[in-house]
Amino acid sequence: MASTTPNRKAIVDFLWEWTENHADWSKLLISKIVTTESSLSTTDRETVFNYFLQSINLHTGLPALTVTKPTYIPTEKMIELVSLSAITGVNRLAKNQTVNFAKNITVIYGENGTGKTGYSRVLKTLGFSYDNNKTILSNVYEASEPQSAIINFKSNGTPQTFTWNGANNDSELENISVFNSSCVQFSISDRSLIVSPIGFHFFHLVSAELNALNQLLQKKIATHPTTLLWLDNLTPGTPLHTFISTLSAISTEQKLTELSEYTPAHGKALSLKETELASLNKALLQSQIQTLSSQIAELDSIIGKIETAKTQLNDANWQALLAINKQISDLESKTQTGLKDIADERGIEFYQTPEFNSFIQAAESYIKIIDKPDYPQEGDTCVYCLQPLDDSAKELLKSYRTLLNDKTQENLAALKKNKVGLIQLVSQVDTNLTFHQNTFGTNENQAPVQPKEITDYNANLDSLKTTFTTNIIAQGSTFTFDYQTAIKFLTDKRTAVNNSLTQKSEAFANLATLEATLKKEIAELKDRKFISGKVAEVRTAIANHKVVNTLNANSSSFNTNSISRKTSSAREELVRQDFEDKFKKELIALRKPHLKVDLNFGTDRGNSVVYQKISSHALADILSEGEQKAIALAEFLTELQLDNTKAPIVFDDPVNSLDHKIIDEVVKRLIELSKQRQVIVFTHSILMLHSFIQQSELEHHRQAGVSFLFHRVKENFGITGILDEVEEVNSYSYYIKKLNLVLQTKPDGQDEAKLAAEGYGHLRSAIEITVEDDLFRKTIKRYKKGVAFPSLLRVDGSKIDAYKGKLNDIYEKCCVSIAGHSSPEEIHTTPTIEELKTDFEEFKKIRSQFT
Repeated sequence: MASTTPNRKAIVDFLWEWTENHADWSKLLISKIVTTESSLSTTDRETVFNYFLQSINLHTGLPALTVTKPTYIPTEKMIELVSLSAITGVNRLAKNQTVNFAKNITVIYGENGTGKTGYSRVLKTLGFSYDNNKTILSNVYEASEPQSAIINFKSNGTPQTFTWNGANNDSELENISVFNSSCVQFSISDRSLIVSPIGFHFFHLVSAELNALNQLLQKKIATHPTTLLWLDNLTPGTPLHTFISTLSAISTEQKLTELSEYTPAHGKALSLKETELASLNKALLQSQIQTLSSQIAELDSIIGKIETAKTQLNDANWQALLAINKQISDLESKTQTGLKDIADERGIEFYQTPEFNSFIQAAESYIKIIDKPDYPQEGDTCVYCLQPLDDSAKELLKSYRTLLNDKTQENLAALKKNKVGLIQLVSQVDTNLTFHQNTFGTNENQAPVQPKEITDYNANLDSLKTTFTTNIIAQGSTFTFDYQTAIKFLTDKRTAVNNSLTQKSEAFANLATLEATLKKEIAELKDRKFISGKVAEVRTAIANHKVVNTLNANSSSFNTNSISRKTSSAREELVRQDFEDKFKKELIALRKPHLKVDLNFGTDRGNSVVYQKISSHALADILSEGEQKAIALAEFLTELQLDNTKAPIVFDDPVNSLDHKIIDEVVKRLIELSKQRQVIVFTHSILMLHSFIQQSELEHHRQAGVSFLFHRVKENFGITGILDEVEEVNSYSYYIKKLNLVLQTKPDGQDEAKLAAEGYGHLRSAIEITVEDDLFRKTIKRYKKGVAFPSLLRVDGSKIDAYKGKLNDIYEKCCVSIAGHSSPEEIHTTPTIEELKTDFEEFKKIRSQFT
């Protein structure tokens, strides 16, 4: 809603100061906002944007602006509710109820759950509040029905009617403000002001328009695309690809022309270079290089095998084998000689046979097993036949054992083992060297040629190898073989092959460079040819870059920070002190001046924000529930004074959590407030209700023309919001009406005792009211504070003495007759209608003496 708070300095001055740092388009913006007090139309916004574009040389044709600072005169408006009726679909509110509103104060009283909040929710959804929850449910216990209500009101005295459908709003009724218990926590926290002080809504409008203008700027940027979708058609790394991929506002058409020119000479050059590239036989060179590398690897392998053979089959090993053979022969001869002497002496035949040797060695092994190292001794038998041994047999056996345990056999075994190892070493010599690569060419069968030098090497060395491994070499012979000739032959060939490989590799390297050069030149020519057909698009992209660069460079013109700073300056000068003064006065009125609340103000996107602390602590962490409500009420009343639109204020249980000491003060404050704008109060506090009633009876309010209207809401069989007159609650007439209804009830089917008990209950209440109002002239009244001493002078004590006994008798009769009373069986009496009539008539006679 547009705010109309009066202030000491024109708000337009602050807005106009803001335009000094912007071009003339900003003055046009401020002028239109101040004039209309609303957001710009689409046409006006586009006009302002076009002037912005013209100010940065991106638009032409608009006439020069001559905008003068606008003036702003706050409009005053009085909104007054007349009635709320025809409500459907709201909680459990009864249909066909009409709530009429007084011009000043309307009080709707009712106990909890009787429908007060249902009526206030309808008004709250039309207006505004700290509590922005506007959800209204239908009767959740029944099928949902459409929501509706009729609101009759006056706007500056002009009658108007608004039909609410649960979702629509009226711009006039949006000015209704509502305060309820839920507002407290919102109010005492850091928050935006619910009422924008006079003209401060302009700052919010300007901020919103700057955001809208920035959106137009972004759309304008979007209409100037700078990306060329065909960039992937160019070859990365070429001058043309680099130029297109880095296009910017500083790219020149001169460079574009230089890179995009494509003449017949360029076309001829492209054709020649493509032909030259095709003639390069890269695959052949790669194949030759691979073949030569394989030949070198094979030559290295064969040379390695010859070098290994040279260390295995040589004269040193040849002579070593001859020496081993001689040593073995000598040892074997020595062994045979010792046995011969013994055999000849003893006349033993076949001593030279293998069987004999095996026989005596087996015996020696057996002797060792039976652990007789000194065998034979006296008494031992022969290990061969187990017969007794004579002295000569013992001597023969000792001779055998001496020969068998001699080291000659052990040495002989070691020599034989060395011989086997040497032969095995030589047997590993490779004498089948074969070329699988065509290093020396191919034969008629396209098989690799085996050079004579190598085949001779294989044959000659294999013969020597066979001689060695078969141990047929003659004593005194020497080993002679020319390894070096074969090695030199192969090494020379390897050098020749390696030289060829080097030549081929160098040729391939040059080929790669030449190929790369050709490809680069061809890519540049192709890109040049492609770009020659895209010159217009590139020129457009360069122009778009220049536009976008200019727009981005000036986008800060629509930044809202500067207008927020102006808001802060204006608020400091025009609002802060005024707000604090009014707030302190409200705290005094609510008897809470001791609460020292520190108020600070800020800006959030053009909106005024209030920050509240007490000694740097949050209010909710320090204040009691009642103090929090008092603060919230004080702030609410303070904010409403910032707005010159006089619209109804709705209070839903405003004194809940407040002690009785300040209820009268709140009532007096709301009555004073009602002299400026309509006040509607929903309450379940009987103390607040009677305080309003008592104030309504004061002469000075009547003289001031303050009008009061009181409603009572009640529940009946689950339906709430049923309206009744408040004046009848706890009044003589209210209970007499109920008593007369009992007396007028037809007896058909009725329980007389039950009916009479109900009547006595109403009579009892009427007697109590009579004592308060008539006998004691309202000197002391329930739910009212203080004693009315002037009324005490009107009390007739003699009459009270004369009738108090009889009146007390009737009252006691009522007490023992009502349904809730219990009495002993001996004195219990069942009330009758006739007795009730008699007692009622007697009571009226007594009352007539005091009225």
